[in-house]
Amino acid sequence: MLQKKNFHLQDYNCILCNQYRLETRDHLFFSCPFALACWKYICPTFMPQQSVHDNIMGIKKELQVPFHMEIITAVNWSIWRTRNDYIFNGISPSLYRCRRIFKDELNLVFHRAKRKKYHAMQSWIENFR
Repeated sequence: MLQKKNFHLQDYNCILCNQYRLETRDHLFFSCPFALACWKYICPTFMPQQSVHDNIMGIKKELQVPFHMEIITAVNWSIWRTRNDYIFNGISPSLYRCRRIFKDELNLVFHRAKRKKYHAMQSWIENFR
């Protein structure tokens, strides 16, 4: 997106995978080997699809929980934060760090959850750990 808006950087490649792949939204959040490892942690059979919509629908189908969007958002936020921590703070990206961010964010979401989703989300988090 920065390249399309003529924002000049030294490099537009993904810093998480070191494969000299252009860092697009689809690559960063779904097909980058780092992102794929993060998704496999949540959805072991996840395989990236052609579009963001197809990826979300596949994850929704695999998770089979009413709070799937909260999980998808938390995973993407964790990948984004891991990327930005590397760029801006020099913290090396690791799957462990991304999982920790995910768990922290999901717990925050859990505390803000509507009561009708409360028990299902609490059970999922407890079984997930």
